[in-house]
Amino acid sequence: MLNFIDADSHVYEVEETWNYLPKKYQSRRPIAITVPPEKAPYMGVDNSFWLVDGKAVQWTWGNGTVQVGCPLTSEHAKMKAYGTGHQSLMDVPMRLKAMDNAGIDLQVIYPTLFLISLSEDDDFESHLQISYNHWVAERCAESNRLRWVGVLPMRSPDLAVKEIERVKKAGAVGLVTFGTVGSKMLHAPEYDKVWAAAAAHDLPVAVHVGWSDPGTRNMCNEHMSSLNISFTLPLLMGFFSFTGGGILDRHPKLKAIFLEGGSGWMPWFYERIDHYYPVAHFFRKSFGLPLMPSKNPESFKDRIYVTCEADEQLLPQVIEYLGEDHVLAAEDMPHLEAREGSGNELLGRSDITEAQKRKITVENPARFYNLDLSKIPLRNPV
Repeated sequence: MLNFIDADSHVYEVEETWNYLPKKYQSRRPIAITVPPEKAPYMGVDNSFWLVDGKAVQWTWGNGTVQVGCPLTSEHAKMKAYGTGHQSLMDVPMRLKAMDNAGIDLQVIYPTLFLISLSEDDDFESHLQISYNHWVAERCAESNRLRWVGVLPMRSPDLAVKEIERVKKAGAVGLVTFGTVGSKMLHAPEYDKVWAAAAAHDLPVAVHVGWSDPGTRNMCNEHMSSLNISFTLPLLMGFFSFTGGGILDRHPKLKAIFLEGGSGWMPWFYERIDHYYPVAHFFRKSFGLPLMPSKNPESFKDRIYVTCEADEQLLPQVIEYLGEDHVLAAEDMPHLEAREGSGNELLGRSDITEAQKRKITVENPARFYNLDLSKIPLRNPV
């Protein structure tokens, strides 16, 4: 019997991730830089960064603080259990061992480095993401206990449409974007072709937390505000785009999940958007504009999903509000938050039913990602 399908865990990118860049961009491959700890004590244990177009993708202090945790030459990477091969999926058996110990049968893999924009060059950024998609498909092909989602190159919508068709054929179980595309919201008209393609290929869309909005990122100058504001708030922006911004209204076959922000915010924000719906309609009507969306945002709850944290106090209320078929669980392996074992923590709760636990940990992720449960292998005994 399956115990846990992990709806959102990660891989750390390595030099091989960029092997699929087109020839014109090979000379601009990201470079892993490591600084001796004694030379840069302010970097702490994250004493490495990717250099992309001459700029550091790691900003440990000051306006724009981010902490992406890779490349894997840092002291931080050496501190984590199971080694860097597990973190990068370059040693898949080691990742499987970590999954066994956490009680995970199957894991859906998401990127790490693309939590932040890597380049101001739209086409180059897009091809970095496409190269990642090729690479992660290659890594996950080593075990049928690993699945992957394709990164959407949203800054090049035409390329994104082509990439959706390609990753579907390559075996992706979903698509991932972040809450905004730079300073643009996801419901901007130029992205409608992307959502139409996702729906046409029956690929669900995941919106993940990340530093996608430059405005909120630049407001934050240390880690506490960075993680709680610039990292998290774009997720709510993306949620608005799919509900109040009309993406799900215009694409009735599309479904979306919101990852790594907990679940307790969703009832509040859903009701807040619904609260302002008639107000926005009043003004739009006075301008001679149609409703947007055509129905109140709560009408789209049947195609909205969210991952919860194992220890969320409001989880029973979220289940009641959103429905027990729409909540999933995630381990976030191998990131810093020490969530390893969260599946077991969730299964040990006394305030949700055994049937709800089964749905959250197995049935809901299988349905959201269109997984055939009969083909999912049982994990090895610990």
